Amino acid sequence: MGAMMYPCHLKSGLGRFQSMTELEEIAQSVRMILLTRRGERPYRPNFGTRLDQFAFENLDTTIRNRIRQEVVACLQTWEPRIWMIEVSFPSAPQDGQLIVQVEYQLRTSGIKGNSQIELSIT
Repeated sequence: MGAMMYPCHLKSGLGRFQSMTELEEIAQSVRMILLTRRGERPYRPNFGTRLDQFAFENLDTTIRNRIRQEVVACLQTWEPRIWMIEVSFPSAPQDGQLIVQVEYQLRTSGIKGNSQIELSIT
């Protein structure tokens, strides 16, 4: 049995919790890595990203490239099940939020996956 979905869902009529597919599990892991500030977890101080350092920055090409590099480096470190990581910004920041789109391939099957997060930049 694979990892349990979060939030939990019951399988229809079986009374068992629904498990995630590998792709769903990895997408959840990617989001968790990117939304965790480095130093936030006491027993894993190097886990997560330093994306919070870009708050209040002017999101020019240089800063977007630094965000892209931070995302790729952290995912390469903390999520070994993926590769071919590409980061894009599908729209301009709105209401103090920057959307970061991450696309990747699963190493085992080559299936493409993606995750999207919103960063607060104000």
